[in-house]
Amino acid sequence: MKNLLLASGLAAAAGIVIAAAPASAYTACNGQGDCWHTDSRVHFPGVTLSFHDDKWGDKNRNNARYHWHETDNDHDWHHGYWSRGEWHSG
Repeated sequence: MKNLLLASGLAAAAGIVIAAAPASAYTACNGQGDCWHTDSRVHFPGVTLSFHDDKWGDKNRNNARYHWHETDNDHDWHHGYWSRGEWHSG
C-alpha cells in the first residue's frame, strides 16, 4: 500500500511539473522587419523567416527597425504571414 501511495504521489507531482512548463513561443520576423508572435516555427514556400524566443521579442519591442503585428481573427499566423506590412494568406 505504501508503494502505491508513493507512486500516486510521484505521478501527481510529475503532472504538476508538466502542467507548469511554459509552452514554446516564438517571435517570427521577415527580412523587412515585420514581426509577430507564433507558437511554432511556421514555413511558407518562398518565404524566409527568422525565429526568436519571446525574450528577444520583449527586448526588441520598441526597436524602430521592427514593425509588430498582432494575431487576430483576420491575421492567423497558422494560415499566413506578413510581408512589407501586408498580410498574405498562406
